[in-house]
Amino acid sequence: MRDFIVLSECLNFTKAAEKLHLTQPTLSKHVVAMEKELGCELLNRSRRNVALTKAGELFAATSMQIVEAYDDCQKRISELVSQTALRVAGVLYDPAISSIISIAASLLEAEGKPPIQYNYGVAEQDFVGQLMKDEIDVAIGYATTEQLEELELVREPLTRTRFVAVVTKTCPLAGRKEASIDQLRNLRFIKFADNYSICGWHLIEKVCNDHGFNPRSRTVLGRNNSSYLNTPLTAEDVLIVPNNLPQLRYLSDFSQVAVVPLVDDDANFRLYMLYKSADAERVASVTSAYNRARKIIINHGKGGILADPIPDVRRTLEAAAPGMSCASWAIRYVASLDNIIAVLSG
Repeated sequence: MRDFIVLSECLNFTKAAEKLHLTQPTLSKHVVAMEKELGCELLNRSRRNVALTKAGELFAATSMQIVEAYDDCQKRISELVSQTALRVAGVLYDPAISSIISIAASLLEAEGKPPIQYNYGVAEQDFVGQLMKDEIDVAIGYATTEQLEELELVREPLTRTRFVAVVTKTCPLAGRKEASIDQLRNLRFIKFADNYSICGWHLIEKVCNDHGFNPRSRTVLGRNNSSYLNTPLTAEDVLIVPNNLPQLRYLSDFSQVAVVPLVDDDANFRLYMLYKSADAERVASVTSAYNRARKIIINHGKGGILADPIPDVRRTLEAAAPGMSCASWAIRYVASLDNIIAVLSG
C-alpha cells in the first residue's frame, strides 16, 4: 500500500522507485500483484504518462487512511508497552534500599511515569535467575564480576553498608571496641540458607577469602526478615550483619550478645541494581530514578547509611555506639546546642 501511495503521488514509476529505494521492475511487479489481488486495473499506462483509474483513485485514498490508522495504532501500542510497570525484586528489606525505593516512587510519580511493581516474594527465590528468565526487569542484590560477564548483566551501585560482628558476651572479641576480619578467622560464621541471605553470604565469604582464609560456617534454616538477630549463638559463633539494622543499638539492653564494628575497608555489603544489557533503554526510567534518589540521600545525609565518612571518624563513632548512624550523631549534636528546642528529621 505504501508503494502505491507514493506512485499515486508521483504518477511516474522512475521517480516513485527512487523514493522507495526500489528498482523500477520491482515496483511494477508490486503494482501488478495488487491489481491481480483486487481484480481490476489501478493505472492507465502509456509510453508518455501514468494515470489513476477510478479504482486506482479509490484504492489510493483508502490506502492512505489504512496506513495512517496503522501508524497511529503502532505508535499507541508502543506508548502502551513503554508504560507497562517494570518489575523489581531482590534485597528490598534493607533500610537504605527502602529509602531509595520511597524517593524514587515520588520522582516517577512527579514525572508521570508508571509506578514500579515490587515483588517482595521473589526475594526468597533466586532473583538473578528470575531476571534471566524475564520474570523481573531489575534485580537489587550482589553479583560477582564473573556472573556479570557470563550473564551479560549491567551492575550499577546503590548502597554500601559496613559489616558489624555480633558475638556472645563470652566470646573474646566481645570486649573490643572494634575488630578486623583477620581476628574472625578462628570463629564459626553463621550462614543463613535462603536465597535472600545467600547474596550477603557470598560477599562475606569473598572478603574472608581476600584476607587469606576460608570461613568455617554453621548453616541456619528458616530465616525470616526479623530473625537475624534472634539466632542462638555459641562462644565460637560470629554473625555478620549490616550496621544499619535499627535493632543493633538496643541489643545490649536485652540480649547476651555484643556488637563489634569491623574496621577493614572492604568489610561492607554492597548492593547493586542488576539488569540485562539489552534492557538498558527499557529500564532507564527506573535506574535513573534510583540514581537520583541515591544522590538525594547522600547529599542530605539522611540516615547516614549511604555516606562514607573518613575512617578515623567512622571508627570513633562506631566504637562509641555500635549501630548508630552518622545522621543520628549529627542530630544528637545539634540537639545539644544552646537554644535548640527540638530537631526534626525526615
